[in-house]
Amino acid sequence: MKKTFKIVGIILLSILIIIALFFAGIFINNKLQLGREEKKIVPYGESVVIDGKKMNVQISGNGSKTIVLLPGYMTAAPVIDFKPLIDELEKKVRVIVVEPFGYGLSEDTDTERSVEHLTEELHKVLVMQGINKYTIMAHSISGVYSLDYIHKYPHEVEAFIGIDSSLPSQGGADDNNQGAIEWLSKSGLFRLLSNINADILNIPDVGAVLGEQYKYLSLKNIGSKATMNEGKAMPENFNKTAEIQYPKNLPVLYFLATESTEPDDNWLKIHKDMVKNSEKSAIEILEGGHYLHHTQAKQIAELTAAFLE
Repeated sequence: MKKTFKIVGIILLSILIIIALFFAGIFINNKLQLGREEKKIVPYGESVVIDGKKMNVQISGNGSKTIVLLPGYMTAAPVIDFKPLIDELEKKVRVIVVEPFGYGLSEDTDTERSVEHLTEELHKVLVMQGINKYTIMAHSISGVYSLDYIHKYPHEVEAFIGIDSSLPSQGGADDNNQGAIEWLSKSGLFRLLSNINADILNIPDVGAVLGEQYKYLSLKNIGSKATMNEGKAMPENFNKTAEIQYPKNLPVLYFLATESTEPDDNWLKIHKDMVKNSEKSAIEILEGGHYLHHTQAKQIAELTAAFLE
């Protein structure tokens, strides 16, 4: 009997050692690959120094109007992510993409990701670029941050356009998987999962070269200090913006995705409620998923141009 227990103990110990070696190998491989990929990342845009750290900005296109594009939560590389939409918008307007700290080529930061800090940092970038009149076009969570921004700088923002944009009234701010994402990132398991199924990287249709760059930046930025702190601050940021309304005279256009409206009747309702007192507003429901700008860039650009005119 003792011999049997000893054999079982050896087998269990061997299994535990194999599992430990497996996870150690994943962790080490991820670190080595990140170092190699860092050297392959091709810079784009330009850097501006905000509060002692570099923030990346890209400006393109010409026109009498300016649109500032703001990304959704944990968008790995906003400039690349928005490229299909930028290519359409810049035919008629100047387009600015600001990559927040911890996103794209911007540096990471330990600074609290409160809505106040996010708003102030964005405004500093635009002031440095000499931009004082613009439309904000925000994807997902940036819709919440934009409420605070518009409230603080109402005389600068000429219109707001939301791409399946979030609102504080939707709730669920504490359900952002921040803890799980941080663990997957640090362990190296996120890389393994992305190798098994590249769809989790949500790479836009930008060609093989830019797609590869997006992958490098996804693996680099997943679990950044800034985005993890942003996830922790999200419930409080929702609370801080819950009572803010758009100015009545601010033009507001929402693009909502069918994959958001069809399973959830409340998604359309909260957006309708948000603009019920607006003097000029519109809601366009487009076929597709949450990242509408990946698949409906041309239509978004055309409807935006018509609305702003």
